[in-house]
Amino acid sequence: MRCWLAFVLVGLLAYAAPPDYYPHALGMTWRYTSGEVQKFVEVREMAGAEVWMLEHRYADGARMTEAIAFRDDGVWVFAVDSGGETLVYDPPLLLYPPAPLRKGLTWGQTTRLRGQRLVLKAEVLGVSGVRVPAGRFNAFRIRSRLRAEGGAESVVDLYFVPGVGVVRYATADGGVIDLVEFSR
Repeated sequence: MRCWLAFVLVGLLAYAAPPDYYPHALGMTWRYTSGEVQKFVEVREMAGAEVWMLEHRYADGARMTEAIAFRDDGVWVFAVDSGGETLVYDPPLLLYPPAPLRKGLTWGQTTRLRGQRLVLKAEVLGVSGVRVPAGRFNAFRIRSRLRAEGGAESVVDLYFVPGVGVVRYATADGGVIDLVEFSR
């Protein structure tokens, strides 16, 4: 009986996601071919939750910061600060479901931002080998569709690697942005 229980426990642990599956640490930085640099710059409290501030710096000097919570029930975006104005998602937007990801996993949600209704639908299409300037990876290919009131829609394929993050963004019109460098 004890051997059987030990086998089950080892099996469950093998399928549990490592703690850095969705990586986040102060100073962690990603640099992309577009010139964008993403970096975790501080941890704050927002709406009773611990949020990590992810700063996006663009080649033209523009900046944007997202407030992101890493919780047992997934990765959530609480707000975006752009140009000194903080826009709050109501309710927070589910960016990724609880780990681990797997082919066929879907999630979706409706939220409001600046009074406008947004609908997110995402699906893990599978695992793809991808070569980017930062290296070669086996990445989960996630198709993310964000539709706003009035019908405007954005479709992006994210190539996500556990423990690293997004290594490629690919748009429906053929645009590609690749990871150049990643540092913890």
